[in-house]
Amino acid sequence: MTGGLTDEFDQVLQSIIRIELLTFFQANPHTRDTVDGLALRLHRSQHQVELALNTLCAIGILEIGGTKKVNIYYLSNSNMVSVYFQEQCEKYGIEPHLR
Repeated sequence: MTGGLTDEFDQVLQSIIRIELLTFFQANPHTRDTVDGLALRLHRSQHQVELALNTLCAIGILEIGGTKKVNIYYLSNSNMVSVYFQEQCEKYGIEPHLR
């Protein structure tokens, strides 16, 4: 029974880390960084961040560059995240908070 709770917690934690990554890249759209660098920025473990990055790459939000030894992650389209949030705000009638 504990395994199911742990699995659910891991899924929720991964969702939170993906949101943190999306938020970070939205605020810093031209950033290019490694797993280690992003883990330091988010105060998360390298393994947790790597799993989240792999998911965001798989769905096309982030891309991977770099060399054979070092992967560099970056937004595939710097406007993608902001356009998505804008569409969701319009869909649900939410007034977006603009800085």
